[in-house]
Amino acid sequence: MSDFADHFQHDVLRELIGSLRLTDAPLLVLCGPNGGYLALSDSTRRYFGPVANQMLGNGWISAIHPDDQLLAADSWLRAVFHDAAYDLQLRYRRYDGCYRAFAVRAVRFFDQLAHETRWLVGSEPLDE
Repeated sequence: MSDFADHFQHDVLRELIGSLRLTDAPLLVLCGPNGGYLALSDSTRRYFGPVANQMLGNGWISAIHPDDQLLAADSWLRAVFHDAAYDLQLRYRRYDGCYRAFAVRAVRFFDQLAHETRWLVGSEPLDE
């Protein structure tokens, strides 16, 4: 969670992560009001490797298996712009090129410091 310390207090993060039902989620991402990635946890950076910085903004779609990209993008747009739930399974490409299935959940919250809505996305591997 150290990546997020500049943005939020740890107790707020714990509450949000708990609401995702992913208390030990290895991959955590902070997103802005329009869904673009703002910050990645250390574990997320390690999983994706050198391309992690390319995921900021809307570059995240390239880290998803091509067969899952349309579902991921459509679901994310519905969540961000229509307040729909974001709870799905998809495959992420690891730093070595291998794909792994994850359960992905997101929760929307209001960041009082930034005075805007943000998103916290947690991903948990399905094969563990």
